[in-house]
Amino acid sequence: MTSSSLDCFPDELIRHILLYVSPEDNVLNVQSVSRRFYHIANEPLLWRYLCRSSFTFWRPEHYFFAKLSDPRPTTIEWKKLWLRRKRQNHLIKRLLDEILTTRYRQLRNLQRICQFGYDAKDFLLEQCHANESHDDVLARRYYANSALDSIHRGMAVEVWSKCYETGTDPYSGLDRALGAFDMFVLHDQPQDLEYILSTLDALAHRFTQEHPEHEIMSTRQKALALNRWLRAQNLMGMENETVNYLNLRNCLLGHALSDNEHPSLPIISSAIFASVAERLGMSSACCAFPSHVHASVKAPPGMTLDGDVVQDPKAEPETMYLNPYKWDGEVTLDELRRALVELGWTQGSEVFLRASPVPIIVLRTAANIKAATSRIQNLADRQGEPIEVEAKRLRAGHPDINVEAAKYASMWAELMVKPVASIHWDHNLEAFLHSFAMSWGEDAWIVRKYLLPLYENFVASSRHARNRTGWENVREILNMLDNLDGREAVVSRRYTQEMQERVRYRIGQVFRHKRYGWIGIINGWAAGSAGLPVPHYLDGYEDEVQSPTTSPRSSGDRLHSEGFGLRPQLARVFYTCMCSKRPKVDRLRVAQNSIEIITDPDLIPESLKFLAGKYFKRFDRETCTFVSNIKESYPDD
Repeated sequence: MTSSSLDCFPDELIRHILLYVSPEDNVLNVQSVSRRFYHIANEPLLWRYLCRSSFTFWRPEHYFFAKLSDPRPTTIEWKKLWLRRKRQNHLIKRLLDEILTTRYRQLRNLQRICQFGYDAKDFLLEQCHANESHDDVLARRYYANSALDSIHRGMAVEVWSKCYETGTDPYSGLDRALGAFDMFVLHDQPQDLEYILSTLDALAHRFTQEHPEHEIMSTRQKALALNRWLRAQNLMGMENETVNYLNLRNCLLGHALSDNEHPSLPIISSAIFASVAERLGMSSACCAFPSHVHASVKAPPGMTLDGDVVQDPKAEPETMYLNPYKWDGEVTLDELRRALVELGWTQGSEVFLRASPVPIIVLRTAANIKAATSRIQNLADRQGEPIEVEAKRLRAGHPDINVEAAKYASMWAELMVKPVASIHWDHNLEAFLHSFAMSWGEDAWIVRKYLLPLYENFVASSRHARNRTGWENVREILNMLDNLDGREAVVSRRYTQEMQERVRYRIGQVFRHKRYGWIGIINGWAAGSAGLPVPHYLDGYEDEVQSPTTSPRSSGDRLHSEGFGLRPQLARVFYTCMCSKRPKVDRLRVAQNSIEIITDPDLIPESLKFLAGKYFKRFDRETCTFVSNIKESYPDD
C-alpha cells in the first residue's frame, strides 16, 4: 500500500490502524511516511495506549497509574516515557548477556539490573520463561529469576525500613508490613504487595455491598458483622490445626488471601480483620496476646462502641476484642485477663491488652516463620510424606528454596524493625551475614542501602565499642563480596596424562553421594582442596565454611606431610558440587571416592535442575550431564 493510497484514509481510521502497529515500526517506519503520518503517529493518546500495552510493571517514581487517570492526558510526554523504558530494557538485556557470558563482575551487573526495580520486571519475566531453544536456557532462567527475586526482596526491606521513620504512625501499614514477607517467595507470581492491598480493598467493598446498613451500625455491630462475614468467607483459621498449624504458608498474609482454602495463623487472621476494619473506618489493630494474637477495635472519639455519647471526654476510648481465628463473637476483657493469669502473667499483663505497634507484629510473624522452618527441618527424615510436603508447600517456587528464603526474610525483618538503640539489635547479625554472603550475594545492593546505615548507627551508639571483624562487620562482608566479584577466574587445566587420570570426573557430571545418598552436580575440582573455589562448604560439615580469609589447613583440610620419615604423598582429589540436600549451598566439598556417577536423568530433582543455571547453560539429557558455563575456570571440561 502506498502513501498516496493511505492519504485517502481519514485520520480516525489511521489512528485505529496504528493501535495494531508495533511501537518500533511506528518510530522507524510510519513516522517517515509523511508529515501527516508523523503527527498522527506521535499523538499523546496513542503513546499512552502503547505505554499501557507494552509494559505491565512500573516503578513508583513514574506515578504511572496516577498519570493514566490524569484529566489532561495529552499534557504528559507518553512517547518520551515509552522510549525511556525501551532504552532501559536494552541496557538490562546487555547486562544480562554479560552475566551469562562471564563470571567477572557478575554480582555487580546483577545489582545494576536490580536497581531498575519494577521497570526491569517485564523483561525479566520473559527471561524467566525462556523456551528450550536458547542455548543457555538454564542460565538465562536462573539469573533472571535471581534478579527478579532480589527486586522483590528489596521492595520488602524498603517497607520494613519505614517502620521507624519520623512521623510514621506506628499502628498504620500493617497490611504492607506483613505482605512484605510474601515478597521473599513471590517469584514470577502476581500476588505482590499491590495485589494484597487491592484484595483487602475488594473485601471491604464487598462487605459494604452486602451490608448496605453498615453506615447506621454502631462500631460494635459493624465489627461483629465484619468478623462473622470474614469467617463465613473462610478467610480465618484453618482446617485440622493439630497437623497444619505451623505450615509455612499459614504465616503469610498474601497466601492466606489467595489460597483457595485461605489457611492462616491467628496473627494473620487478626491482621486481615484489622486491615479490612480500617478500610471501613474503624480504628482496629492487632494485640500481641501471648498464646493467640487477637484483634482490637476502639470506639470513635467521643463515642462508645454502641454509638452513645461518652459522658467523660477525658476517659480512655472503649475497646472491644475479637479472636477472628476461632470465634464469631466478642471476647470479653475478663476472659482475656483470666487467660493471662492461667498463662502465668500476673504483672505487667495490661501491655497485652493494648494495640500492638506494627513492628511488634512483624517480629512476631518473623518468629512464627522461624518456628515453621525449624519444624520443616525436624521433618527432614520424613521427606516426601504428606506432612512434610504440606509443611513447606507454597504456590510457586521450589519448596526447599522457599524454606531458605522464608528463614532469610525472618532475619531481615528482625534487623530492620528492631530499634538500633537496643543492645540486642545485632544478636542475629552474624547468622544473617553468613546466610547473605553464602546464598544471597545478589542482595548486596539492599544490604548497602538499608542495613549498612543501621549497622553503622548501632556501632556508633554502642557504649562499649569493640573491634568488629568478619561475620560481625557488615562493611567487611560487602567488601569481601566485591573483591570476590572482581577476581579474575583461576584457571584449572588438565595438562598432563597423570592429571587426566587422577581427576576422574568432569564439570557437569551428575552423581550420587555413596554414603549419604544425595544427588550432586560437579562444579569444581582440584588436586588437594587448597585449589578449590572459595567460598565453599566442607563435606560432612555443612555448617563449616571455607571462606576467602580462612586457611585451608585450619578448616580441616588434611594433606599428607613429610612427618615421621614418610615420603610426601599426592594430595587427594576433591570436587565442589551443587547438592540436593542443601539447595542454597552451591559449592559443597566432596572427596573423589564419595562419588558415584549416575546416568538416569529422572533421578535429578527439579530444584537442582533450576539451580544448575548458576554454573551451567543447559542439560543434555542423552549424556545426563550439564553443559558448563564456567569455561573460564575449567576450559578442558
